[in-house]
Amino acid sequence: MNLNLNKTRKSQVIQLNNNNENIQIESLETIRSSLDKIKEMIIKQESDILEAVTGCQEPNNYHIYGKLENGEKYYIFKFKEFSSCGMRFWCPVSCRELVMKIKIAYDEKENENDNDNDEEFNNSFLYIEKKFKCPCCNCIRPEMRVFITETKTLLGTIEEGFSCCDPIFNVYDKDGKVIYNIETDCCQCGFMCRNNCWGKTDECVFFIYDVENRSNPIGEISKKAAVSQLSIADNYSVLFPKKATLEQKILLTVAGVMIDYQYFENNTNTVK
Repeated sequence: MNLNLNKTRKSQVIQLNNNNENIQIESLETIRSSLDKIKEMIIKQESDILEAVTGCQEPNNYHIYGKLENGEKYYIFKFKEFSSCGMRFWCPVSCRELVMKIKIAYDEKENENDNDNDEEFNNSFLYIEKKFKCPCCNCIRPEMRVFITETKTLLGTIEEGFSCCDPIFNVYDKDGKVIYNIETDCCQCGFMCRNNCWGKTDECVFFIYDVENRSNPIGEISKKAAVSQLSIADNYSVLFPKKATLEQKILLTVAGVMIDYQYFENNTNTVK
């Protein structure tokens, strides 16, 4: 398949007039036909040299690639975190309050300087809100809420559920209905030893279940094993359920990012 999908999406941006200025606003329709073909998302966290050297938390950035059935992949999204220095310095990563903007990416080279140019995300088509929450049993649960930028409407929510042992995440649609459960076995080496060198180079798999039939997983989110014990950037693969819609694929991709924040960001204090 000839991957001219980036060029097609680029020609489909919506032009809105705001204060007599034309601003490009992306929409879900821009990528709907493209994501229908996507069976898997690859999430690549961007390495940060300052964080590697100092050990201090910097805003996270993620590059998202769509993967077709034939193995071909192309650059589709970029996620960029916006949070305060105080929040990153004083709060545990899992409790951090932030806004994350999502823009459609057309070309990897075109996005190389986005870290230093926040204005590049003024035309983001989605954004994520994560409020400060310090989990206390089942009373206060961390969540990421995904909104459509153009209309400020809720697309869905990913919430970390309460569990004594095995981590669980619930994926809700815009109406607050649970559409997927995501669970993992806490006894996996990649999870149990995630903050040391043993777990760093081991894969950890989170299984996606249909809420109406939990007998077998219908998809998975897997944290890939690091190529080196010194790596500071985490990579994930999101294998979608066969009948997942565009909105559900986006929410499951955000779930992969939330899993990184809740469980794997504390081990990013080593040099790549």
